[in-house]
Amino acid sequence: MIRLVKSITAMAALSVSVAQAGTVLKLNAGAIDTNKITNNYAASWMMEAQETEYIVQFKKAITEQDKAQVKSQFEVFGYLPDDALVVRGTYASLLSFKNSHSGVQAVVKYSPSYKVSTHFSVASVFNKNSVESILVKTFKASEAEAIANKIAKLNPQVELQVVDGKSIMALVPRGLVTQVAALTGVEHVQPTPEIESFHFLMDENVAGDVKASAAGDYSDLTGDEPGTRVMKFDAAWALGYTGRGQTVSMADTGLDSGDVNSIHQDFAGGVLSGYPFGLWSKTWDDPMGHGTHVAGSVMGRGTASKGLLKGGAYEAKMVAEGMWSPMMKNLSVPSKLGDLFAKAYADGARIHTNSWGGARTFGAYDNFAVQVDEWLYANPDMLVLFAAGNSGSDKNKDGRIDANSMASPGTAKNVLTVGASENKVSTGGIQVPISKLRAAKDEWPAEPIYSDYISNNENGIAMFSSRGPTQDGRVKPDIVAPGTNILSVKSQTKDASDLWGAYNKDYVWSGGTSMATPLTAGAVAVARQILVEKLGIQNPSAALMKATMIHTAVDMYPGQFGEIGAARGQEILTRRPNSDEGYGRVDVSNIVNLGSQTKLIDNRQGVAQGAEVSYEFTLSKAGSLYANLVWTDAPGSSNAAQALVNDLDLVLTLPNGQTLSMNDHINNLEMIEKSGLPAGAYKLTVKGYKIPQAKNGAQAYALVYTAKEL
Repeated sequence: MIRLVKSITAMAALSVSVAQAGTVLKLNAGAIDTNKITNNYAASWMMEAQETEYIVQFKKAITEQDKAQVKSQFEVFGYLPDDALVVRGTYASLLSFKNSHSGVQAVVKYSPSYKVSTHFSVASVFNKNSVESILVKTFKASEAEAIANKIAKLNPQVELQVVDGKSIMALVPRGLVTQVAALTGVEHVQPTPEIESFHFLMDENVAGDVKASAAGDYSDLTGDEPGTRVMKFDAAWALGYTGRGQTVSMADTGLDSGDVNSIHQDFAGGVLSGYPFGLWSKTWDDPMGHGTHVAGSVMGRGTASKGLLKGGAYEAKMVAEGMWSPMMKNLSVPSKLGDLFAKAYADGARIHTNSWGGARTFGAYDNFAVQVDEWLYANPDMLVLFAAGNSGSDKNKDGRIDANSMASPGTAKNVLTVGASENKVSTGGIQVPISKLRAAKDEWPAEPIYSDYISNNENGIAMFSSRGPTQDGRVKPDIVAPGTNILSVKSQTKDASDLWGAYNKDYVWSGGTSMATPLTAGAVAVARQILVEKLGIQNPSAALMKATMIHTAVDMYPGQFGEIGAARGQEILTRRPNSDEGYGRVDVSNIVNLGSQTKLIDNRQGVAQGAEVSYEFTLSKAGSLYANLVWTDAPGSSNAAQALVNDLDLVLTLPNGQTLSMNDHINNLEMIEKSGLPAGAYKLTVKGYKIPQAKNGAQAYALVYTAKEL
């Protein structure tokens, strides 16, 4: 393999800049023509003497020189599409800057209307006094307390709840939301997310039938029950890849007793540490049961079942983080999500799994998603997983699950977002047609879903699994794994839930993207062990781990019902990537079998704007290429209609000089999958298209590609 680095020609760079000249701001509030808005409002802005936030838009892609010039005079907070920086200053000083810098297109005040989430109900005389819980994000953590005090002074009805980092939670009359957004230092205002665990809530009468039908003595088990067989973990275990040497953290309802010295035998010796994060909680125990089931799928030893029911990475270590609030009787997620990741990271975890989220603002790149991306951009060697959610439904009654039900923070760019495919279990668990579920007539009323079973086809996607894309069009979920009829560890804490039903005193059934996500985390732990021990890649980046997972996934097209056409309910209409399965179902055997035909590149130096890095390979006869480019992107803005900040392109140059590319300017993942390639010399190129928020002038990336000859 030959690695080439060079600059794009001046003519090519010029053509890109002219074609992408910044004249429109792409915001959730709408597309803003900066020519028109500047002319309409500039006079009033000139009268304002106090510094506040403005948007400085450039005529072309922002360069490092552009940023340096702005930063020499103003405080810069971030990026907005297209080609704009958010800065603090007076309009007069910024206008002077514009007049002396020919590359500046416009200076626009950061209007309060740009900062208010579109998920608020429309303000009116009828609801202006209705108090709502809001989440306010500030540009600077150091100003949050002062801004909170200003919010409190707006109205006697305002009640501050939490001020943590850049986040402020408050109860505010709906009519005051715009006034909150108008305060200098406020970046975004949204309804406070309602966080929930992503185990699918099965009907109590259906789940209750499980208790009577389960043998409970392990004699009826087939080996499919934990979900690991569908994922082909056996191929890794046979070679000693069991998660050994890897540390996974889980933030959930807690873990069993919350005491490493008296924990369920399936976790004995496997828990490094535990921390309470729940409001008013002093322990990380699990009085609910969800977190214990999740942890069992990651790294349960299977001791109670004599090895029959063990997690995917059963020799990995666990850092447990309990978020159960005994007062709220529910999850209570810290407003500063980075605290979860930082605590686990300090204890050695480089994989963090989360089976919860907010399922009310579907597809939104909200404050929580931004926070996750912000932390991961600063700590690029931890891979964080989030469940996609369980809001899949067929409201239009066409026999296919509708799009656009993705939960946050699974909408974040840098996480590995996991949907639920079907486990293969025909006895035990919930064995009734979907039509027997109470919600079926409203949520899944049409064939072929209506009479289907939930764990009868490993090539099927769970009907409840949330589908993408995100609001800005990004592909989510990234990947899927079994999430129906999963048997894992039962919390021994008194009154813990039986979830989908108890198998015996040590194990319970459950399902949801909650169950698919920890199984995937176990697969990531095994993959990381393989990257380190077999392939010699020390401390692989999160981008490389993510690229490895999607590169080795199995495309499930067309899904469990076959190529019957959209009109008859074909489950997956296009080959990967798509927003039903992402890049496919996790396949651990493919990770184990990565060979010399596959190149794994973890480029920490990255590629600069207007530059390219190329990798050459030769096919001596006809063959195929599958390549995945992944990068940990800078955090976007919750106010922007596009979350992507740094934009890379992946281009394949054929022997005849023709090029192939997805031409994707939305996702921070790119793919080329092409068969029938002729013999000859090829070049696979990573190009820096637009990189306005680079570290040290470049964007790091991971590239995994397999070139095979027939």
